[in-house]
Amino acid sequence: MLNIQKIRYLFILITFLSMLLGQKSISTSSIAENNIGIASGLFVNYGTSGIELDGYFELQTKSGLFLESSAITQITEQSTINTSIGMMNKISPDLFLIGGYSNYLEISNSTLNEAFIGYSDLLTTGVVFFRLSSEMSPNYLGIINLNSFFPKISFDLSITGTISEEMNKLGYDLFLNMTKTFDSGFTFGSSISSERYEDVKIRTFKKQGNEKIFNVPVILQGRSISFFMGWTF
Repeated sequence: MLNIQKIRYLFILITFLSMLLGQKSISTSSIAENNIGIASGLFVNYGTSGIELDGYFELQTKSGLFLESSAITQITEQSTINTSIGMMNKISPDLFLIGGYSNYLEISNSTLNEAFIGYSDLLTTGVVFFRLSSEMSPNYLGIINLNSFFPKISFDLSITGTISEEMNKLGYDLFLNMTKTFDSGFTFGSSISSERYEDVKIRTFKKQGNEKIFNVPVILQGRSISFFMGWTF
C-alpha cells in the first residue's frame, strides 16, 4: 500500500497543478463560453516497480468548482481510484487557493477519506491532506516549477516532494519530473525518484533459551526511474 500511496500523491498533485494553471486562461478559453471545462488523459508507465496504467478525468467550472477522478493500476498488484471535489479561488492573476474533499479507494482493500487545502503560483504548488478519522495525520505535498528558472527549455520540468508518516516514522519522497506534450495531445516523459518502500527484515529474538524468528516490516529508502507515454484530451 505504501508504494501505491506514493504514486497516488504524485499523480494527484500533478493533476491539481494542471487544473490550477489551466484556470489562469479561463477568460480566453472555451470555458468562458460554456462555463465548464473538461480534460482527460491516459498513460502507460514503466519503471523499476513494473508496468502501470494511469488515467484521469477533470471537470471545472468558471466559478472555480472542480471534480477530478484518477485511476491507477499496477497490472499484477493493486488498483486504486481517487475522486476529489473542491473549489479554487483566484487571489491574483498568478495565485490560486484550493480546498476540498478526496476519497481514495484501493480495490478490494481499504478506503481513505481526506480533506485538503493548498495553493498554486507560478513557482510553487503546495497541498496538505488531513485524514477524516480519529488519526488526523497530515500528508504534505509540494511542487517547484523549474521552468520558472529555465524558461527556454522545450519541456516541462519540476520537482515534486511528499512528506508523511509511515509506520510511526516521518519520511519523504522526491521526484524529478520531465514531461513533453505536443499539440496532438501525445505526451511522454520520465520521473527520477528517491522514495520510500515497504520491505521485510528477519529478526531473531532469544528469551529463556528459546529462539524465535519474526518477519518485521520496515520502511526503506530507494532510488528508481520510470518512463511514461500517453495522450491528453
